[in-house]
Amino acid sequence: MLLKVSNPPVKPLLIYDGDCHFCRAWIARWQWFTGERVDYQPSQDEDIARRFPEIPRESFDESVQLILLDGTVLSGAKAVFHALGIRWEFFGRLYDRNLGLGRASEWLYRKVAANRQLLSKVNRWFFGPHTELPRYDRVSWLFLKGLGMIYLIAFVSLWTQIIPLSGENGIAPVQHFMGSIESHAEQAGMKWGKYWQYPTLCWFDTSDIFLHWLCGAGTLLAVFVMVGFLPAPSLCLLWMIYLSLCTVCRPWLNFQWDTLLLETGLLACFYAPRGLRPTLTTERPPSPVARWLLWWLLFRLMLLSGITKIASGDPTWADWTALTYHYETQPLPLWTGWYAHQLPSWIQRLSVGGMFVVELLLPWAIFAPARFRRIRLGACTGLVLLQVVIGVTGNYGFFSILAVVLCLTLVDERAWSRVLPFQPIGHARIVGGG
Repeated sequence: MLLKVSNPPVKPLLIYDGDCHFCRAWIARWQWFTGERVDYQPSQDEDIARRFPEIPRESFDESVQLILLDGTVLSGAKAVFHALGIRWEFFGRLYDRNLGLGRASEWLYRKVAANRQLLSKVNRWFFGPHTELPRYDRVSWLFLKGLGMIYLIAFVSLWTQIIPLSGENGIAPVQHFMGSIESHAEQAGMKWGKYWQYPTLCWFDTSDIFLHWLCGAGTLLAVFVMVGFLPAPSLCLLWMIYLSLCTVCRPWLNFQWDTLLLETGLLACFYAPRGLRPTLTTERPPSPVARWLLWWLLFRLMLLSGITKIASGDPTWADWTALTYHYETQPLPLWTGWYAHQLPSWIQRLSVGGMFVVELLLPWAIFAPARFRRIRLGACTGLVLLQVVIGVTGNYGFFSILAVVLCLTLVDERAWSRVLPFQPIGHARIVGGG
């Protein structure tokens, strides 16, 4: 018969050996999975014996003890499966309905418990001092604020120029562009294909008033994202509006940073929290899939930047002399570029080598496992420094800022906690330390 306590907790409580490093390490990981649904408390706390006298003291030394809301006490592998099952029910059902799995799990649990000191060393070797999975709660907040700021820069800048550039009497009128598309579509017999090939809201209207409306709506939605109001719907609309303008204003919105903003903005729609006004105390951690897609975008951006230079066949990249010409020949130079151009040639060559290291080697560290998180953080530092140098010596629009915002998604919760004052969200509560 199952053991029951007369004073059940208000939330499922998992009691573990707080003196065991191996136990503490894996409790931290289970805590990440179960969130606020389960409390955790070390058996060494003085109030444990007083609150639950029905549980023999030696039981705490043998295995973890899970106390459910009805007072039922589970131990060993069964306690672990059912603790995880509080968030994902199939874990508990998997143990209860599969007798072979239950027996194998209990046997394995006993073997692990008997060799905790050895496994603790192995655990440290594989995972380092922290077994819990890295969290990225704060970075989602910073990423969305930064992306909203970039959208704001893009729309405000375009709003001040769009009428003389693409208005009814502009250099490249949207009306003419859409008219040529209509003529081509009729000649080719495309009824619906034109909407797929030229995705833009300007199919509804091409007037100057409508262009003003698109830029104004984009500006307002960017502010919404920055203040955290309807972030997911706002990002979806921002992406749709910016794609519409990039489609019809190609002479002005066909640069690398425009394409990068469109791809980042699309992924951000899946990365952003849902709800009217989610906050750091209510929003869920960002989707791991969306986060990895952002990392994959950053990886491709940086690695292909280096590969493109090598594949171009330009001898100045091969002999490391490209930067002796770059600062004075780049298409959008800044006054700071003049000073960078005066640097000795050996510094210019060394800078080319450093650039190749950052663009060809450091991107691979993005996929470093959790144990080597410091390598990932070091790579992030290198990538950010490169973008800072690019940004202060050349005017590439919001490209460098957007690349830095993407790089910041590599920084996990423990690193941000050293520089940001507010507490992480969504952590389960561990009563009495541990």
